[in-house]
Amino acid sequence: MTSPTDPIEVSNTEINTFAECRRKWWLTYYLKYHAREVSLVGPLPLGSRVHKALEVYYKDGYDLVGTYSQLLDDDMALAVEIGEDLAALTTEGELGRIMLEGYLEWLESEGILSNYKVIGVEDKLSMPMLDGRVHVIGKIDLRVQDQRDGTNLVLDHKTVAQPGTYSRWAHMNPQLMTYQTLDYINTPESQRIAGGEFHLLKKVKRGPRAVPPFYERIEVRHNVFTLRSFWIRLQGQLSQMTQARDLLDDGADHRLVVYPTPSSNCSWKCPFFRVCPLFDDGSAAMEMLAADFEVGDPYAYYSDNTEKEV
Repeated sequence: MTSPTDPIEVSNTEINTFAECRRKWWLTYYLKYHAREVSLVGPLPLGSRVHKALEVYYKDGYDLVGTYSQLLDDDMALAVEIGEDLAALTTEGELGRIMLEGYLEWLESEGILSNYKVIGVEDKLSMPMLDGRVHVIGKIDLRVQDQRDGTNLVLDHKTVAQPGTYSRWAHMNPQLMTYQTLDYINTPESQRIAGGEFHLLKKVKRGPRAVPPFYERIEVRHNVFTLRSFWIRLQGQLSQMTQARDLLDDGADHRLVVYPTPSSNCSWKCPFFRVCPLFDDGSAAMEMLAADFEVGDPYAYYSDNTEKEV
């Protein structure tokens, strides 16, 4: 799929996909399939709308709820065009609006906005690995300076079902480790990020029966020992990925090299949920894949304003 002389660009998301399910990686990044029609309802599109509105709010200072409403209106118009469930989208759209209105109230009550100054937006970073065969890439959407101690941080937002679930493993999330590793290679020492600030928005309408907290702020900082260990781990992961690519290029059976790893999350998290079993039961899997999916660039995010990839 790739010329031996061309470096393979790899993001944190692709590495995580390979670790999570090799078949999903094969379909998404090796064969480069994506759904012809993407649903506008569900956890992923809700998070995408909320995240995009927050990006514009921090980068450009535009009205947060107004920007979200415009994004929702655009999706509503698209929903009419493709026959999406308008009632479900309306309900979900209202949830997003309530979440963002409450977020602004929370920022003000906690005095958080005065703590941070935006110093960089959409920083695209890259570093060669495996003797240059692979280039790890990433994009830091928001780089901020903590006005309390002068340190630089990544500012990111997560829409979550339960804030406590994310906070328990945030220090182990490879996303920030990837950012810091890329930043270490590309940025002068005085400007490097020391960690990340994560704002968690609970997906709830904050009614009388809703259980707080609805918002949470988590700061994670990684020391040099953690980043050194991550560097070693990253080399191992990339070596396995390139080995899988080489075997597939040489004609190896995908069931041997990029086998599936089913879990309870597949039904909502994987776009290939329906087609996946067909690769194993003798059905016309490739025909269904061609009917419901199309080939495209999984890294289009780095050249336009499509959904986030890190």
